[in-house]
Amino acid sequence: MKTIQRSLLISLVPLFIPLTAFAEAEKQAELVTPVPGTKGSASSWRASQVIGLNVKNAGDETIGEIQDLVLDMKSGEVLAVVISSGGFLGVADTLSAVPVSVLRYDGTAKAFKTKLTKDQLGKAPQFKSTAWPDYNDGTSTETLRSYRDAVGGDVTAPDNTAQNEKPKNKEVMIPTDQGSSEKDVQITKDIRAEVMATDLSFNAKNIKIITKDENVVLKGVVENHAEHQAILKIAKNHANSAKISDELEMKSK
Repeated sequence: MKTIQRSLLISLVPLFIPLTAFAEAEKQAELVTPVPGTKGSASSWRASQVIGLNVKNAGDETIGEIQDLVLDMKSGEVLAVVISSGGFLGVADTLSAVPVSVLRYDGTAKAFKTKLTKDQLGKAPQFKSTAWPDYNDGTSTETLRSYRDAVGGDVTAPDNTAQNEKPKNKEVMIPTDQGSSEKDVQITKDIRAEVMATDLSFNAKNIKIITKDENVVLKGVVENHAEHQAILKIAKNHANSAKISDELEMKSK
């Protein structure tokens, strides 16, 4: 048996999970070709192989290249892929943080492809290369999750595309409706922090938490009744007198 080299591997499984759906429009064989040097499953990548690759849109225009990854070391979640989008958006030295769910590797182009439009990319969390956000701040990570939900959601969770679209009933909230007041942001931040610190499934840790005018909405899928009750208890502990709308779904009851 060959000696396994001690090198840091980052498994970016979400990059390849959505390939089946994407292949309806393009040939899957062209999309799953691993980066040269990657052996075995194409779902396992070294960070050094991802960083520096070009990102192109549906029109084969180069948006930029991957500069970095934002990781949540507690959950193992890849919160965002950071790309240099400044030239494409006409704003110099600008980085955009996009979810891994919007990227597919194209072996022919030797680049990652995205169906994000220029308008959608322009709404991604953006910052200067010399002024990175503090991702230890819950508000910054919640912004990443809200944008991810708005453009397609978490690809490791059940398909909630319909729920991510703006409903006709304006009383129903979606992630981009998160309130900007200090109290709304703090409620969402506190609930998210305790959910992430609790022993829950990956899907449960990635539920959508939306607070506006001190009304909390919980969306997503949890494994069972026990997880459901645990999350409701966490929300009630931090929501104070806020109204809680429970829209969570259980895989098994």
